[in-house]
Amino acid sequence: KQWYQRRVRGIGMRIYHYAVIRIRFPDGLYLQGTFSAHDTVESLFKFVESSLRHPVSFTLIAPGCPSLKRDSTLLKAAGLVPTGVFNLSVSERPEFTLLSDEMVCKLAEL
Repeated sequence: KQWYQRRVRGIGMRIYHYAVIRIRFPDGLYLQGTFSAHDTVESLFKFVESSLRHPVSFTLIAPGCPSLKRDSTLLKAAGLVPTGVFNLSVSERPEFTLLSDEMVCKLAEL
């Protein structure tokens, strides 16, 4: 009986171990990464930085929400598990893609 009650209470509360995060760049390209639910928001920012052609100051903004703060909050605690989508915002619209050549070579149609 206890097992059944726990099961009923847990319906709709799945345990996710990974998060798929998509970052939309100003030129319309998407960068997608898979993270552990226990990774931090800081690791998401480092992933984006490692994918850039040149270092640039940016913010990550979810539609209808304030910008994501760069800190040690777990992705799970930030509500980014199992998925999240952000727009990458820069102060000036670049004339070229912000993605590194390595990432541009990995482009795939969605």
